[in-house]
Amino acid sequence: MRRLLSLMIAGALLFGAGVLVGQRTVTGEKTLIHAISFKPVDGATPEQIQEVWAATRRMAAEVPGIKRIWMGRVTNRGPALTHGIVMEFENEAALKAYAPHPAHAKWEEIYFKVRTPGSNTIDVVGE
Repeated sequence: MRRLLSLMIAGALLFGAGVLVGQRTVTGEKTLIHAISFKPVDGATPEQIQEVWAATRRMAAEVPGIKRIWMGRVTNRGPALTHGIVMEFENEAALKAYAPHPAHAKWEEIYFKVRTPGSNTIDVVGE
């Protein structure tokens, strides 16, 4: 009887430990998110938008400190801002180094031809 009770307690402890270990924890990243939303100029073609996406990929491959990028349609801003680009940087220093980088200047040449003035940009520093 004592052995059975000991096995039951051991099993309960193992189960409890498994539950604790298996709990999902979500923590914030300590990176920086640079998000741009924009509206293409009237008459912009899907091919021109794809060129902006391709230029963004090229730039991200060349600029140190860019970790990840996302590009696509904005779904919650109505007709004013329809497309977006999000870049994740390692830190604020990486964002500061990105603006004067030659690859950023090449990207701007393509992006500025397609976007309507009045884009919206925010930077979020992870805590």
